[in-house]
Amino acid sequence: MSAAPLGSLVEALKAVPDPRKRRGVRHACSAIVALAFVGCLCRLSELAVLQRWATRHWHLLAAPLGFNRPAPPHATTISRVLARCSQEHLETAFVNWLLATLIDLPLDAAAVDGKTSKQAHDADGDPIHTLNVFVHDLKVCLGQWTVGDGKETEPEVLKAHLKELFDRYPQLTLLTGDALFTQRHLADMIVQASRHYLLAVKDNQPDMTEALHTTFAAVDESAPDAKTVEKRGRRLIHARSG
Repeated sequence: MSAAPLGSLVEALKAVPDPRKRRGVRHACSAIVALAFVGCLCRLSELAVLQRWATRHWHLLAAPLGFNRPAPPHATTISRVLARCSQEHLETAFVNWLLATLIDLPLDAAAVDGKTSKQAHDADGDPIHTLNVFVHDLKVCLGQWTVGDGKETEPEVLKAHLKELFDRYPQLTLLTGDALFTQRHLADMIVQASRHYLLAVKDNQPDMTEALHTTFAAVDESAPDAKTVEKRGRRLIHARSG
């Protein structure tokens, strides 16, 4: 996946309304949001740390992010802007940028899986558990939604956002997931949306496991034409000769 120009994201973030009054504004809202975005990519979760990091690299960051001041905004300024920005507007701007970036790239299959954040915490200080839709080939997350009551609710979260996901990414044709997502209702919803699924089945679903063994008992067990091997983050495909 070729990286999209950073400037295109900064331009997209200009669609986020500035929540401040014009008087006394020194830094553009889009530039502050872009700085916070880059900080998240660098795992800088504290704004004071982000300010110090930005000061150290200001000669590289200022122009590409849209700043025109000799020093980065104070951590307090960043905090106030982010606190008042609309999450809905920010998400819309980012998704529109992501859609434009992916428009000419293959987007066939995505994996659904729950992840617990090591950095983000809820109001009680507990790590936030989210459901992610991730395209491994492109190394991009298409969707991320909070799971409220534990991993057992991940399928319910996916059902609630399935139409939104397919409407947003019409070229997405296949969802993969572990045995937690192997549910008749969810499979029906995917099929009704004219998409496909590839889900794991374990022995804790004995009726389904027996049905699969019966159905595929007579299937040709010859080796596949190609074999995929994961090795240190790289995917190697070995084609069968002959």
